[in-house]
Amino acid sequence: MKKEELEIMINEGKSLNQISRETGKSLTTVRYWVKKYKLKSSHLQFKFLEKKEIGLERKCPKCKNILPSTEFYKRRGIKHSSTYCKICTSEQSLSRMQRLKKQMVDYKGGSCMICGYKKYMGALEFHHLNPKQKDFNLAHMKKYTFDEKVKNELDKCVLVCSNCHREIHGKLVVPPGFEPGIED
Repeated sequence: MKKEELEIMINEGKSLNQISRETGKSLTTVRYWVKKYKLKSSHLQFKFLEKKEIGLERKCPKCKNILPSTEFYKRRGIKHSSTYCKICTSEQSLSRMQRLKKQMVDYKGGSCMICGYKKYMGALEFHHLNPKQKDFNLAHMKKYTFDEKVKNELDKCVLVCSNCHREIHGKLVVPPGFEPGIED
């Protein structure tokens, strides 16, 4: 876009949306050129100030509380832009992780392969039979979907309780399906 044309439209008080429609350029393209040419007008400055001043408080749609903007996480590089407040976001993430862990535990039989423990899902862990075949650590996944990739990784593991898992690593117990000669 030519600087002079863009300057004229901005000085006429046209919004970036209007400029986008009139020129047939995308809004992103118009924003890019405005920033590139460092164009400023009272109209644009007002819009930017308005955005900064709005949002000192926000309402979380999940808990319905009105909270300071600082109680919302940063998303995509924009401060306080998360939809839900920090507490609701954390609860939602925890719920997704627990749901995924339940699906993974159910897929592997629901109890420790060595002692049969199944009281508390948090005490059940996945032990890779051959650590050299491990593509990723199931406990440190950043995704929350139970898909083929997760199933393929689970197929390389046995489900054990935390006590039996420590005993496996201490070489006190041999897990079912263990391949002799493999160091872990």
